[in-house]
Amino acid sequence: MPLPKALLCMLEKNPPAQVREELQLRSVGFAAATVPWRQVAAMRGGWMQLLPILDDPAVQAWVFVGAAEDFNAEVLSRLGLLTLGLTRPAPLLTACVLTDDGPEPELAAFLGDVRVFRKDAPFAAKLMAARLSARPLPPRPFHLAAHLDPLIGLWLEVGPPHGTEWQGFMAGVTGAGVTAFGVGPRGALPQKCTLRHPLCGIQGDWGGRPFSACAARNVLDATTACYLRVDGEPGAVFVAPYPEDSDENDAADVCPEYLELV
Repeated sequence: MPLPKALLCMLEKNPPAQVREELQLRSVGFAAATVPWRQVAAMRGGWMQLLPILDDPAVQAWVFVGAAEDFNAEVLSRLGLLTLGLTRPAPLLTACVLTDDGPEPELAAFLGDVRVFRKDAPFAAKLMAARLSARPLPPRPFHLAAHLDPLIGLWLEVGPPHGTEWQGFMAGVTGAGVTAFGVGPRGALPQKCTLRHPLCGIQGDWGGRPFSACAARNVLDATTACYLRVDGEPGAVFVAPYPEDSDENDAADVCPEYLELV
């Protein structure tokens, strides 16, 4: 029987040639591989190339190792986006291992079962024991998935939850820009589409955070979605009704549903 696989992402600037955490994972029965996160992230879309690896059901543990300050907003946003990009049938057990005594990272609630370990804790054995009982991800307020491709960039797939229908929509992100959008069947970016009364480049402030959004009067149901092309590292994704008046920039009034990535 093949060994369960584990992907180890080292967040520190200059990880050692022999990573202690990789040896610990191997000692309990994982076939472990180490990725220097900063080197991967320095390449254009490099972090997105981890998605096919993580989507392999044979990979049963994903581990980030670094000091508390290494778990910054960019890292946490990309952790969330990679999680949203997974299509594997079972959730991926994810862990953060802190190498210092700094504060624990503030992980987004939608990530669900992410284990946090302090330095010198026997994390590898606990992950091996937990891999067959990973808890499912908590429900989300709306349908949300990520499409990650180094060539075409980041696209978010946003739609109504099962059993509901949107008579038009506004969708956007905080901390990043929505540069294009479309609508189509769920699961793949549409090759072409017809937008009804589209609005793109909506800008504003939501609770002190700048946001960028788009809107259209297309009807969306459980089989369709809006696709947003996003530039930057989004902090949150939100949806709202189609803006009916000129007050498009007041997200506090028109944003009833959102999901925090960071």
